[in-house]
Amino acid sequence: MIEIAYLKEKEKIHSLPQEVQEAIIEILQILDLGYGEERDKYNDDGGYVLVVESEDDLLIIKEELYIDYDDIIAEYINTIVCGNGEVYTNVLMICSDNYAISLIMPMRLMPKNLIDQMEE
Repeated sequence: MIEIAYLKEKEKIHSLPQEVQEAIIEILQILDLGYGEERDKYNDDGGYVLVVESEDDLLIIKEELYIDYDDIIAEYINTIVCGNGEVYTNVLMICSDNYAISLIMPMRLMPKNLIDQMEE
């Protein structure tokens, strides 16, 4: 799993497909501009991005980060179609008025609850 909150950390995502990197960079630019590059990603307004790379990451998100994606209603879910044919999703979860988490993951790892929300 990759956790990234600031544009200055973009080297963390260099192994991801270019289209996914671009989507994450856009999110980070919005967070840095709107909430500052020096914000505390857990305690200040803004939020961060979590990149899910495996089913184990989903368990960590639920059991250690206490983000229950089975009960969350996503603000929106975007698809990111990559040049190599792989499809990722960007799930925006609003946690409070000024705090959100973007879950980026391959479509093949999407939990059923989130897939159902895409189909609505």
